Amino acid sequence: MTQGSRYSDQQRKWWKESLGENLVDSRTILPREGHNRIRVLAEQLGERIPILLGKFVMASLSMFDKGTMEPPRFDVSGETASASPNRTETPVLLDSDIFDLCFAIVSSRFPEDNGAIRMRQAALVMTVAKETAAGRKPTTSSIGRITGNRPSQMILLAKPLEDRGVLTRTRMSAVNSGKSAKVLRVRPDALEALEAAHVAATGQPIPRTDPDTVEEA
Repeated sequence: MTQGSRYSDQQRKWWKESLGENLVDSRTILPREGHNRIRVLAEQLGERIPILLGKFVMASLSMFDKGTMEPPRFDVSGETASASPNRTETPVLLDSDIFDLCFAIVSSRFPEDNGAIRMRQAALVMTVAKETAAGRKPTTSSIGRITGNRPSQMILLAKPLEDRGVLTRTRMSAVNSGKSAKVLRVRPDALEALEAAHVAATGQPIPRTDPDTVEEA
């Protein structure tokens, strides 16, 4: 038996074991960027790609039923079609959850942090999220090259966020020229973990200051 046939047999076995009475094998076609993002997310969450895609589809159907979103339209090249011929598409750089997380970081008041550190932490989280969304595996070394900092400085910046449940550093293979390295990821429950860590450290939830009510210095 060849290696390819063994792989096919393993695939068929997995599908047979995964398909329950109420589950159906449905094929999906994704733009390459979307496939790269879903692959990284599946790796981060420890899910198989077909299972994770199914969860996204069911969540989207639920939102359609509630009338909270419209179905996207794609042309044959995989590019998103404009809803209106006069509408200009604005590229989305970051998921809204990342913005909420970064605002929570800069609003937090951990005793060992100051305002400058909080701003650097938020920038680190945004950079990790951007690199992950692009299908790359960010490390303290790669982030250091992007920002012009030493890897040791990135480690010091990432360590408190790791302790507070915002980031993970997991060793993965074939990260850089076939070598293994610790890859940074933003945890799916990062905002909740940060809130819990803040309460544990200060006894208070993270304050949400309204910028319109703050007097300029």
